[in-house]
Amino acid sequence: MLFAGIPDFLPSFRANGKNELQENHVRTDAPRTLSLNLEEYRIRASRLLKELRGADLAIALHAANRFCMLPGFADKAPGDILNNRDQLKRKHALTVIAREAGFNDWPELKTSMSPNVDIEFDTTRLFQRTATFLNLWYRTYDEAREVLTTDPRRYLFPYRHQFVVCEGQLLEDQGIDIADPDWERIGRDWVHPLDRKALARLAVRLRRAVK
Repeated sequence: MLFAGIPDFLPSFRANGKNELQENHVRTDAPRTLSLNLEEYRIRASRLLKELRGADLAIALHAANRFCMLPGFADKAPGDILNNRDQLKRKHALTVIAREAGFNDWPELKTSMSPNVDIEFDTTRLFQRTATFLNLWYRTYDEAREVLTTDPRRYLFPYRHQFVVCEGQLLEDQGIDIADPDWERIGRDWVHPLDRKALARLAVRLRRAVK
């Protein structure tokens, strides 16, 4: 088998206790977008495994470095991952591809690409227990939008035939990560999001968080 071990001059690719290659390489090769279809994402995963198992050491190490983003692999050097590459399966490669595209895992990516996934989360569920929070209610979107733009800590949602602007604390209280960059990608506006693909990803995460 080629590369049964890593050459002596590349024992683990660590410097000062850290993975030097991992620090210098941006591990988001795939765009954070849903512009690809599922089959194209699957092809990327297959290509990643092929590169990991290939004869070109530089390409294989680059591929191994991308697996460092997986839980349980973050503390491993690319050389260590490469030496144990036979343990990595297609499911691991699919998770890497999903994470590079901005998702937590492959099932989340698949769900986000389902038709009309962006409207499958019922936003009224966010406002079942809101007595301790200041929520601003409006009959028209324009009124709510005007208030939203005055404070970067607010979020706009539809509520039946009304519109509500809430504080981020209401979302955090329900286990929702308001530091997720997808909130800014949609402009913190669930009614007219700037990025509908980001909205789809958020819908999946809110369905998981809000019980």
